[in-house]
Amino acid sequence: MHKLLLIIKREFLTKVRSKAYLVLIFLSPLLMLGMFAAIFYFASKEEKANDSKISLLTITTPEINRELSKVHPNIEYQQGNAVSFNQAKQLVDDMNYNGLIYANPSLDLMEIYGDKNIPFQSLKSILEKHKRKYLLAQNNINPSLITQVTNTQMVHVTHKEQSEDEIKKWVKGTVAVGTGYLVMMFVIIYGNSVMRSIIEEKNSRVIEIMVCTVKPFQLLLGKIIGNALAGLLQFFIWGALLLVGLFLIETSFPSSGGEAEKMAQIFTVIWDINYLEIFISFVLFFLSGYLLYSGFYASVGAAVNSETDTQQFVHPILLPLMFAVYIGIVTVVNGNANGSTATLFSFIPFTSPIVMLMRIPYGVPTWQIILSLALLLVSFITTVYIASKIYRIGILTYGNKPNIKQLVKWMFQK
Repeated sequence: MHKLLLIIKREFLTKVRSKAYLVLIFLSPLLMLGMFAAIFYFASKEEKANDSKISLLTITTPEINRELSKVHPNIEYQQGNAVSFNQAKQLVDDMNYNGLIYANPSLDLMEIYGDKNIPFQSLKSILEKHKRKYLLAQNNINPSLITQVTNTQMVHVTHKEQSEDEIKKWVKGTVAVGTGYLVMMFVIIYGNSVMRSIIEEKNSRVIEIMVCTVKPFQLLLGKIIGNALAGLLQFFIWGALLLVGLFLIETSFPSSGGEAEKMAQIFTVIWDINYLEIFISFVLFFLSGYLLYSGFYASVGAAVNSETDTQQFVHPILLPLMFAVYIGIVTVVNGNANGSTATLFSFIPFTSPIVMLMRIPYGVPTWQIILSLALLLVSFITTVYIASKIYRIGILTYGNKPNIKQLVKWMFQK
């Protein structure tokens, strides 16, 4: 037991004292926030720039041209000569314009022709407005009434405010997806860390000295647990930073005007979430899932001689993790968190660390959580036992590139 604790301590301190670990803790959240901010910025910029890429041939009245330029100032307009509609369409195709506005209120022909990039609905509204104005004037309607009819917004649209249930669903969905992605990301990061550590020690022949004083099973278990503790420390720091950030946002947001009432509702829901339950669940399911998958990563590290040889073995490990996240989004966040499909995948050990964790914000019976953890524990013990049989042979094997058939052979070799 003493040797196992020494290995755990060594792995933990080696991990947390590295510069890469410190950068990952404090710089990664800032980089992620910056990435999302950049995505929203460029998306909005691209949307604004769409009009500037559009060119239209207009054969219409000066009045309509003026309103077109006012409503869509970034579109490039080219005033055409009075030709037939078919000739104008041909000109648009020949000159590579995006579209054509062929309209004169005094004529029955009011046409818009073009590709999918032009704002059809907005242009259609402008032409209809001028057509109505012309028809009213032809029937000797009072000019002031014409102005009132054509310029007044007839229908006022008010969007329904989000109800508390909708806000709760949105907040819980965000928490569910966030925790699911965190588990997947942490398992991959720290599983790869275990694998690289074993490959480095194997290539430096340090492992040959270590197995003289400690059993391979203890060495494997110590590496896995040491990295798991480093992952939990990182999660704890990220969680504290997130809560502090939410508190600062809430206190700095205006208490009145604009979206103040909506933001107050959102923060009320946020603070009503049982973070202690989520934290404990995250620790248990992250540890269980990480311990389950890290056995596979350790086996791969012991079996190969370089990271370039790991690809054929790592991909099958990644697929269940990715599948769990997406099945969780479909069946939990966008479906029924307590439905049969979500419940099924929250009991399957390879998907349960993510799917069950995504279900917890919505409310899960305690017996299901206990059963899921029990199945994970049995799977972890089985996985580590099998991984240790591969590990004890693989760490002292050099110069060959084992395949899956050979790994299976090592599992049953005494």
